[in-house]
Amino acid sequence: MQSLVGRSQDAYAVIARRKRVRNAILISLGCLVVIAAVLAGTLHFLLNRQYNSYTVSSTKNIKNSDSMKFLSYNNGVLRYSRDGAAAITRDGKEQWNGSYDMENPEVDIAGQYVVVADIEGKTLYVFNGSDSGTQMTMDQPILQACVSKQGVVAVLLEQNDSNVIRIYNPYDANNKLLVEIPTNVEEGYPVSMDLAEDGTGLVASFVCVTSGTVQSRVAFYDFTDVGKNTNCLVGAKEYKDRVISEVRYLGADHACLFSEKGFSVWENMKKPKEKMHKEWKQTILSAYCNGDYVGAVVKKDTEGKADMLLYSLNGKQILKREISSEYTKAELYGDEIYIRSAKGCAIYRKNGVRKWNCSMKDEPDALLPTKGMRNYLMCKDGKMQLIKLSKKTSSKKAQKSK
Repeated sequence: MQSLVGRSQDAYAVIARRKRVRNAILISLGCLVVIAAVLAGTLHFLLNRQYNSYTVSSTKNIKNSDSMKFLSYNNGVLRYSRDGAAAITRDGKEQWNGSYDMENPEVDIAGQYVVVADIEGKTLYVFNGSDSGTQMTMDQPILQACVSKQGVVAVLLEQNDSNVIRIYNPYDANNKLLVEIPTNVEEGYPVSMDLAEDGTGLVASFVCVTSGTVQSRVAFYDFTDVGKNTNCLVGAKEYKDRVISEVRYLGADHACLFSEKGFSVWENMKKPKEKMHKEWKQTILSAYCNGDYVGAVVKKDTEGKADMLLYSLNGKQILKREISSEYTKAELYGDEIYIRSAKGCAIYRKNGVRKWNCSMKDEPDALLPTKGMRNYLMCKDGKMQLIKLSKKTSSKKAQKSK
């Protein structure tokens, strides 16, 4: 039998081990608390830090003309005009280019794919991100064209007594025309359409005049087996008190309908249902959306002021921020809203903090996102600049727009 002394020693050893374990746990918890506090402080700093100037990291001279326009593409820039289009990386390298001759080119982008269509002409080009483009010639004037991430193209064509929507696979030599959707006078005149990311669905808005009143009709199409028994039509909605001027797909299974009164978000595109809508009595100055958010800039009764608003697709208000109503362009990229005006540029985070506010002598042609929390692309005067946001200090004057 173990002696009382031995038992006491064992008990003291157990108590000592428990103390060491407890102390180790307390120290670990304390370290985790400190790390969490540091991370929270760093995150708060990053999400609320503000800038008022910028420095230029690199400059690329690009072809410039009065018709030149710029869009965000693959963390770089897509530039296009009447005589061609080109993709330029953020480092200034030309990724691909294609030449054409168009009077009124319009562009749609989905992933790597780009479609450039000559509106009221009969020619369009599809670019897959690696070649000089695939040309397609229509037998009727083009009113609109859009592309999916697989390269499938939807084209709205003008006919004598009606219009038609055609879905093409430009890369299938044997079966380019996949679907044809005729329209008629009773349905109205198509004004906007958008193709799903995977090319299997389409939403289109039609405007018609009934008894002297302008009305809208929105149609939802599905090109899978779901819509094969209904001529691809899986849903429709009539609006007798507003004009649906633009429709946009949001991600894989949502769509947004924009009117002069507000917007509505629809879900489940194989059996469409309205998920949320927002309306205002005041004038809507701008509207924007992406796969996560939808919003608008609404003019206030106060002279020269407007509310910048942002909502989740569930209808929750993410942002409400008062800004000046005197601006040229408001665009949504990721979690940030870019504002351009004749006086300069500003970027707002979705938490309402104005991340960047910079006065400029001339408004840039484009302000676009790229990789990096402080990096952006600015196109102006035939140049593409990779800029980095900075804070102007008294000791060092930051780069200004010339």
